[in-house]
Amino acid sequence: MTGPLAVPAAAAKILRPLAEEARARGTPLYAVGGPVRDWLMRRPNFDLDLTVDGPPDPVADAAARLLGGTVTAFGRFGTRRVVSKGAFRVDVATTRAESYPEPACLPVVERTGVAIAVDLHRRDFTINALAVRLDDGSNAVTDPYGGLRDLKARVLRVLHRASFRDDPTRVFRAARFLARFKFYPAPDLVDDAKAALAAGHAAKLSPHRRLHELESILAEKDPRPAFVLLKAWGYLALLHLDAPPHKVLPAGVEPRLAALALSLGAEKGRAFVDSFPHAHHRRTILHETLALAFSDKAPRTVPEPPVAEAVRRFLPKLPPVALRPCWLTGADLIAAGLKPGPAFHALLDDAARLQRAGRFKTRAAARAWLKIQPTSP
Repeated sequence: MTGPLAVPAAAAKILRPLAEEARARGTPLYAVGGPVRDWLMRRPNFDLDLTVDGPPDPVADAAARLLGGTVTAFGRFGTRRVVSKGAFRVDVATTRAESYPEPACLPVVERTGVAIAVDLHRRDFTINALAVRLDDGSNAVTDPYGGLRDLKARVLRVLHRASFRDDPTRVFRAARFLARFKFYPAPDLVDDAKAALAAGHAAKLSPHRRLHELESILAEKDPRPAFVLLKAWGYLALLHLDAPPHKVLPAGVEPRLAALALSLGAEKGRAFVDSFPHAHHRRTILHETLALAFSDKAPRTVPEPPVAEAVRRFLPKLPPVALRPCWLTGADLIAAGLKPGPAFHALLDDAARLQRAGRFKTRAAARAWLKIQPTSP
C-alpha cells in the first residue's frame, strides 16, 4: 500500500458519486488496471475499469444515471458496461479469482468477492495489477506485485512465469505496451513468450481472439513497432502476416486492415481477410477493395467510399477517372445497334480497361471511341 493518488479531475467527477453509492452499500470499490497505470504516468484514459467487492449492478446503474447511458452485460464474467455519448466508458466487475484449466483457454472463475490483491493476481502485467480505493475516499494505491517499481523503471513484467502459457494473447499485449510506452521487457519475458509459441500454446488461440488482438494493435497510434516485436518473437504468422508493414498506415482500424490486405497482394490479401471472423459488411468491403485494386478495369458501379479511399491510398497514381463507373454501359452498345454476346461484353471490357488507364476522361470521349470500333454498325 502507498499514498493517495491524484485522480484527474474529469474522471474524479464521475468516480465520486460512484464511490458514494458503494460506500452507502458498504462495498469496497476500486479503480483497477489501465486507468490507474495511466493516471500514474499522467496519460489520458477515458476507460474507467472498476472492481467492487460485491454486486456490480448498483454501481453500474449509478454510472448509467450519471452519464446518461445504458447498462449492458459484457463478456462471460458478468462485467457491466456503461457507454455514454461522452468520452468516458465505465466497466464494473466483481472481484474474483480465476484459473486456467488448459493452456490458451478462457479462464474459469473459482470464487468471487475475493480480496483486491487476489483479484489483481489474475491481471497480465505488474503495471496493470494496481488498484485505487475509491469508496472510503482515501484514493490509496494497492500494489501487491511491484507495479509501481516497474512503472518507475519502465519495465514490463508478467506476474508469474506461466502467464503466457495461460493466456497467449498477453504476448500481443506485451508487444503493444512495449511499443506504446517505450518500456523494456523484464528478464525472461521474451523467452517465456517464445516458449509459449514453441509449446504450441499460442497456436490454440481462436480466430476471434486473434482478431481482437490484431484490432487492438491496429488501434495503436503507430502499430508498426508492435508488429516488429511480434515478428522477432515469431508471433506475426499467427496474425497471417509475413512481415511488419513498412509504410505509415492510415488512421482507423478498418482502413489499416485494408492497407495490410492490399500490401499482401490479391491472393494472399484475400486469404488474410478470410483468416478472421470479420463481420459480414467489413468482409465485403475488404473483398471489394482487393478486387478493385487488382483489377485492370474501371468498375461497373460506384464503389463504396471506404473501398475507393483504400484503393486510392494504395495506388496514388491512378488516373482520376479510373475508379468512376465505366462511361459506357450495355445500353450505349444497344443504342449503337449491338446485340449482347461475346463481342458485346468484350467491347465493354475494353472500354473499362481504357478508362482505368485514363484514356477516357469523359463520357463523350468514350462514346466517340465506340463509334469507330469495327463492331459498330
